[in-house]
Formats: sequence, structure tokens, C-alpha cells
Amino acid sequence: MSRPAKTPDDSRVALAHIMSEHDTNLYGTIHGGVVMRLIDDAAAAAAGRHADGPAVTVSVDRMTFLAPVRAGDLLSVQAGLERAGRTSMTVGVRVTAERWNSAGPATEVATAFLTFVAVGADGSPRPVPALDVALPGVG
Repeated sequence: MSRPAKTPDDSRVALAHIMSEHDTNLYGTIHGGVVMRLIDDAAAAAAGRHADGPAVTVSVDRMTFLAPVRAGDLLSVQAGLERAGRTSMTVGVRVTAERWNSAGPATEVATAFLTFVAVGADGSPRPVPALDVALPGVG
């Protein structure tokens, strides 16, 4: 049974988290693993929304740290589907940081691409909807 295609907006996810001193490394900046966990959380939610159910991380295809994050920064993580195959999905993630207590420009601090596979109750791969990336009025 074929499911209707979904658009990237159908699965887009945004998370926000204020970083604290408990998240810092020996250099006084936020530990990369903390940022990676938030990236995986947002990407997994986007993949699960697209798949209409559980999806597991298969690979981190690219993770780029662009600027340090500090305690007191409000980290915003945005994730969305970039590609959908038969059972797998590629999710793109963009992370920005800004001070939690002031209105100011957000700085892009990380980007990532992850691959997920939708799984059934028995843990085996299952099909996902197609991804419709056509622009309105085109195609």
C-alpha cells in the first residue's frame, strides 16, 4: 500500500535549549557531544515524522562545527528532510546560537547531515513516503 508523498515542511522540527555550565568541556565551551545529541534528537524527530513512526540513526554523514557555543547561549536546532529513499531518509540540520537574555543576531554554530532508516515493530526496515520537493506551480 502506497502512502501519499510528503513535503519537507511536513516533517520540519525546531528545538531550542539554553546551554548551562553543566554542558561545558575543559575549555569552557559547550561540549561537542552535547551539541551532537541535540542534532540527533531533532533529526530523529524529523525522520520519525516523515516515516510516521520509528526511525533509527544509521550514519552521521557530515558534522561541521563552525563556532563555539558558551554557557548561557540559546541553541536553536532546525532539522528537515533532504531526501527519502525506499526505507532511508537524509536529514539536514542547522544549529544557531544567541545569548539567552538579549536580542541579537544568531550565529550559525554547526551543520549536519544524518541518515535514518524507518523500522517496524520487529526492527526491520519499512518503506517511507516519497519526498515531494517540487516548487509550488512547478512540475
